[in-house]
Amino acid sequence: MDEDNTTLEQAGTLAVITLNRPNKANALSPAMRASLQRHLDQVAADERVDTVLLQAAGPAFCGGLDLGDLPQTPMDWRKRVLAAQANHLAVLRMPKVVIAAVQGAVVGGGASLALSADILVMADNAHLAFPFVRLGIVPDGGSSCFLQAKLGVAVATDLLLTGGRIEAAEAARLGLTRRIVPAAELATEARRLAAQLQALPAEARALTKSLARQYWAERLDAILAHEADAFGYATATPGHQAALARLPQR
Repeated sequence: MDEDNTTLEQAGTLAVITLNRPNKANALSPAMRASLQRHLDQVAADERVDTVLLQAAGPAFCGGLDLGDLPQTPMDWRKRVLAAQANHLAVLRMPKVVIAAVQGAVVGGGASLALSADILVMADNAHLAFPFVRLGIVPDGGSSCFLQAKLGVAVATDLLLTGGRIEAAEAARLGLTRRIVPAAELATEARRLAAQLQALPAEARALTKSLARQYWAERLDAILAHEADAFGYATATPGHQAALARLPQR
């Protein structure tokens, strides 16, 4: 069922949202995006929740876009990008602190989702991949903005222009995260971090999150609008069509 694409568990003031398509590497379908949005809206509005943990079932956090369910027109692609942006803006703009705990492959829109969180915890087997240009498209879900803000312009541009990936150890070395843990301990360590946060004053956490966001998110709305338009246009180009033709039969 569509609602099983993500699950929501509440433990006291902690809400845990789990991407739950492990047999598909948690690939992001429209139904999964809609399910995720419902859960994000629910926890954002729930005054009992002050901390959110994003995690995923299975060996991969997220394999990116569901290649078995692709839009057929540039405008439909644009709508898909807007849905991704809505997910990530919900994470970014809710006053609750959001932790993303990631393992294995964290690809494309999955990487964008992880980067929208306030704190990134990576298993030692995790890698973030940005294959957009290899598919003849542009970064989506705000990833170009998030990656440049959190990693720096030079390295982020290199990754995005080459369709590159960054391993957990390199992510820590470059300052994208300060939390690398053994894969077997990811869930435990993420919940331990959540408990540490919950011991701090909720008002101060919310205000600090808002303050930190002001440093880099001032132009975010304009960037996202351009991103959606550019993505739609890119899907009509010969480069994208050739990239789709090279994909395995779906």
